[in-house]
Amino acid sequence: MRQIYNVAIYIFSFLIKVSSIFNSKSRKLLNGQQTTLDTLNKSYEGDFVWIHAASLGEFEQGKPVIDSVKLQYPNQKILLSFFSPSGYEARVDYKYVDKVIYLPFDTIKNARLFVSNINLKAAIFIKYEFWFNYLEVLQRNSIPVFYVSTVFRDGQVYFKNNWMKQVLKKVNHIFVQSEEAKLIGLANGIKNISVAGDTRLDSAITNSEKEFHCQEIESGLDHRKVIILGSAWEGDYKLITSFIEKNSNKYQYIIAPHELDEEKIKVFVSSIKVQVSFISKSQNLKDVLIVDNIGLLKYIYRYADLVFIGGGYDKGIHNTLEPLVYNVPVLFGPKNYEKFPEAKYIDENGMGGVTLSKDFDGSLQLFLDSEELRNTVQQKAELYINKNRGATLKVMNKLNPLLES
Repeated sequence: MRQIYNVAIYIFSFLIKVSSIFNSKSRKLLNGQQTTLDTLNKSYEGDFVWIHAASLGEFEQGKPVIDSVKLQYPNQKILLSFFSPSGYEARVDYKYVDKVIYLPFDTIKNARLFVSNINLKAAIFIKYEFWFNYLEVLQRNSIPVFYVSTVFRDGQVYFKNNWMKQVLKKVNHIFVQSEEAKLIGLANGIKNISVAGDTRLDSAITNSEKEFHCQEIESGLDHRKVIILGSAWEGDYKLITSFIEKNSNKYQYIIAPHELDEEKIKVFVSSIKVQVSFISKSQNLKDVLIVDNIGLLKYIYRYADLVFIGGGYDKGIHNTLEPLVYNVPVLFGPKNYEKFPEAKYIDENGMGGVTLSKDFDGSLQLFLDSEELRNTVQQKAELYINKNRGATLKVMNKLNPLLES
């Protein structure tokens, strides 16, 4: 399996190189990785805690740990790596990180070069970032390795191969999101495992408690209920367009596209027969406000009476924790929601949950019309938050002895 894995990594890297000819994201990734390799041995003075996140979503899970490490140990250097250009570009200047880089492909050569040229006090990987050559090289060099906010499921490839399983058994500690994930890990011989929950929840709670005001929204609110469509894909656009047409004057809408594709946004806007404004142009909310910039959505959910999370009619749903902490109904499409414990909780407890495209209008209307139902959602959301907060503290309790030494 080791050989198959390494061949797969080389094939993957080759395909990225081919796609870079016509794909700007692939070019950025390759150029960023080369910069990392070129600067090794030159600008990495001191001992680093290395935190790796695939992209921006995983960064949100790593962020509470980064912040806690830096606040408790201000002299501790932190190295943050990404695989995705979207994560790197959004957080390249993050204030609590000393250096932000692209992680080179997981070849044996790259892993050895990386680990031998940077003094690492510990390595922390977020969620699913199982790069087995890096892990083996870290373990051979006696560098402590931790996983945060991991989710294990039956049938994952890591448990079907003895080499991968043995590498995972040597990880110093794996913090999983649920008891179910812990039991799966234990059944596969992983003993250094405990339930901490999802550190994204701590981050989402912190965001919800920050003082935040959006002039464009607050100046336009007119006592109609507000529906927010977060991380919208094309499948979501079609449904919300139909809903707006039937309820044009009844509600106000705030829509945040998943991708800021001007052409797709233009097509969507042209299909709406009500007043549309853009937050990037500092226009006030009228009937529909398009949030066409990055970083605001997690704060803007505070204005919602109901949230619909996009992606569930396309590749899979996006972040449901961010709106959940505002105690409002959260609805989403059916694809890939089972991977997220909070989404399953929302669905199983009648707090919104899975909405088939044919039931879109009725599902939204149900939660908009029933005050009793909305009060129940608030109570259950508070129960979930109070039960599952504090994942970062559990992680830090394990890291503190290492950081203090």
